[in-house]
Amino acid sequence: MTSSLHPVSASERIHILDILRGFALFGILLVNINGFASPSFLPGYHSSASLPWYDALADAAILYLADGKFFTIFSFLFGLGFSVQITRAEASRRSLLSFYPRRLLALLGFGLLHASLFWVEDILRLYALLGFALLAFRNASNRALLKWAALWLTLGYALSLAHDLVEANLPDLATTGAEIYRTGSFWQVVAFQTRWGWYLFLQEAQVQAASVLALFLLGLLAGRLHFFENLPAHRQRLKTIFWLGLLLGLTLNLLDARLEAPWQANLIFILAALCLSAAYISGLSLLSLTTSGARWLAPLGQAGRMALTNYVLQSVVCSLLFNGYGLGLYEKAGTASLLGMVAVLYALQVCLSSWWMSHFQFGPLEWVWRALTYLQRPAFCRLSR
Repeated sequence: MTSSLHPVSASERIHILDILRGFALFGILLVNINGFASPSFLPGYHSSASLPWYDALADAAILYLADGKFFTIFSFLFGLGFSVQITRAEASRRSLLSFYPRRLLALLGFGLLHASLFWVEDILRLYALLGFALLAFRNASNRALLKWAALWLTLGYALSLAHDLVEANLPDLATTGAEIYRTGSFWQVVAFQTRWGWYLFLQEAQVQAASVLALFLLGLLAGRLHFFENLPAHRQRLKTIFWLGLLLGLTLNLLDARLEAPWQANLIFILAALCLSAAYISGLSLLSLTTSGARWLAPLGQAGRMALTNYVLQSVVCSLLFNGYGLGLYEKAGTASLLGMVAVLYALQVCLSSWWMSHFQFGPLEWVWRALTYLQRPAFCRLSR
């Protein structure tokens, strides 16, 4: 007889993972906001304008300290979360296949709606589809996971070079998209994103899918080793990872700035992203082990507990800020100004998340996601004391 499988309770949560998700939300917004504010993420975009020094400095900071790093953290955490799901399914003597495919299909549904309505570069679709590929590795040995991760990272690097070769032949969506985002109605924007969403998704998948799957596998391996469930035992190892990752990541960034050949620049960028992501993860883990650090990081954990809701909420707010049917700030804000907007929006999200989680057990989208996953309605409100 199998025991029922239910959503994870607060006492069962690995809090550092919520903190890391909350931190990654900040970085995702930091990188994505430029795509909401301009056509810079669309094929055909070329910028020849000379930037003020402060905007150029902000661009460089985002490129070398954020771009690719937080996407790496989120992908790693997805694989780690998959490992947690496996552990809980085994403890309940329940087959993973009895609920996990529904979880992925629900995530795919969120992604399709998100991409059409608000953010055409949505990552949820890719995560959901690759989640089905991840199922094939659930019984692989630890050694096999490392080998497959190395293979997929190598393939991801090769595909990034192939994409660079054909990028000049892609249709010019930047000009068309800029006009629609600047002056179009909500439904005109939706029509544009629905029409071109799958095309852009396929371009995104070509560049990112192999690397994302590799990071999924590394997260699965870390989950199997229960690394984050016993951080104090790994304090010295975390210090080594932090300093080594920071030193290598910053050094590689300096080297990347001097390289022109795509095969060199792409390789160095990938390695720098992996090193700095490891430094960010280990640094926050070390900070969480101190009393004051744990107190300061707790609000990030609340934001991370409702990461799906916050990710989508970022898109809703940015759409209203920049698109023509909202405040119409499209192509009117420099990168330095965008950094200020990110700081304000993220601070508001952290405050809202802390308030929300003090009254409810799940974020709104998390509640729907869990209901669809487990085919039951989990309790939503917290019991009053």
